[in-house]
Amino acid sequence: MFIELINIISPVFLLALAGFFWVRLGYDYPTEFVTRLNMNFGAPCLVFVGILNMGNDLSTMTTFMFASAIAITVMLIVTTIFVFATGLPKRGYIIALSSSNCGNMGIPLCLFAFGQPGMSLAIAYFAVGSFFQFTVSLFISHGNMNASSLFRISFLWGIAAALFFILTGITPPKWIMNTTELLAGVTVPLMLLTLGASLAMLKVIKLGKIISIGLLKIAFGMAIGIVTADYFGFEGVTRNVLIMQMSMPVAVFSYLLASKYNRNPEEVASLIMTTTLTSFITVPLMLLYLF
Repeated sequence: MFIELINIISPVFLLALAGFFWVRLGYDYPTEFVTRLNMNFGAPCLVFVGILNMGNDLSTMTTFMFASAIAITVMLIVTTIFVFATGLPKRGYIIALSSSNCGNMGIPLCLFAFGQPGMSLAIAYFAVGSFFQFTVSLFISHGNMNASSLFRISFLWGIAAALFFILTGITPPKWIMNTTELLAGVTVPLMLLTLGASLAMLKVIKLGKIISIGLLKIAFGMAIGIVTADYFGFEGVTRNVLIMQMSMPVAVFSYLLASKYNRNPEEVASLIMTTTLTSFITVPLMLLYLF
């Protein structure tokens, strides 16, 4: 079992470490450019390919995405209550603690732990989670949101394109599949390298307080994931992926929002750093529980 855990975890952490040390050694890493590239090209292709791979079981995919939306909503409510009850800075902590790094870390972990079916479900969760980040989290951090901005969320076009081919029964042309699979293939490695590079640029403050809050965030996520999965009667890979994705550390995207709108960016950065480092321990324990 130990060797199996190493095989699952090592690729994820080694690629993240490569990005981390690349920046620490003084080399340039265009984080903003790579993130934009991934979100505008890589992520839509990843979502497109992932949903097409689940095309024969569309009911499972839609049920899973609905369950993911419920779980994320509950996490948002629990987080909001926790932040108000403890007197923490509201907007920054809510967007951070309600998020999960379901893309950079969650997708590759689910791939290595649960195979291609796990990756497809992880991508579906990522699509739902990203939608919340680009809508609800943006509204919380900024105070308003333009409805027209929904049309600029690129991965939604990936979902729409995949559903078009599935529902019409049309087989996508080979050149479309080759192109999207090629772009999807580089997305996950770039996500991990960017995760490491982003961590190298962050600093930790209020360590004791931040670690305690970060551990609570992961515990809340895991508990909500378990309850939601059991409520929907999920078993096997479907159950495992939902719990795993809900238990991921704070998303790096939350720092971008906190920094842009000045919502306690230093503390949000500390949450990202500490929960990600803590995942070196929590992820193996999570996998032991799921297996």
